[in-house]
Amino acid sequence: MELEKTIITWRGVSTLCNKLVKELKDKFPNITDFEIIGLSRGGLIPSVIISNLLNIRKVYSLGLKSYTQEEKDHFEIYQIPEISSMDKILLIDDISDTGDSFAAAKEIMVGKTVVTASLTLKNKTKFKPDVYGRVIKDNIWVVFPWE
Repeated sequence: MELEKTIITWRGVSTLCNKLVKELKDKFPNITDFEIIGLSRGGLIPSVIISNLLNIRKVYSLGLKSYTQEEKDHFEIYQIPEISSMDKILLIDDISDTGDSFAAAKEIMVGKTVVTASLTLKNKTKFKPDVYGRVIKDNIWVVFPWE
């Protein structure tokens, strides 16, 4: 059975990033004191956009090889930024689908203050980010402009 697709345009990404920034500022007034880590690969572009909107200069990448449809629930961490000197981390991804990527990333960041943000969220996810832009039905495959 082929999944139904929804395409998020660049304009849609911009709208979602602006929504996240507003919510981040409302919920976490000191958010500009945070450093950003984008989950690679999908979270890298939203991380840069959000860093510009928040005027946060420090942006890092946490490398995760995420699943394909054939390899659901499988991923490996292949790049970890040096986080020992970081106290506050804004962790960003494009989607919280299963939630496994966010959960694995947070395990690495034990002892840190971590705020999580995702452009989209699936109903079935095991990890609900602190802020998210849009809820997507579980049977929908999301296509972002960078894919």
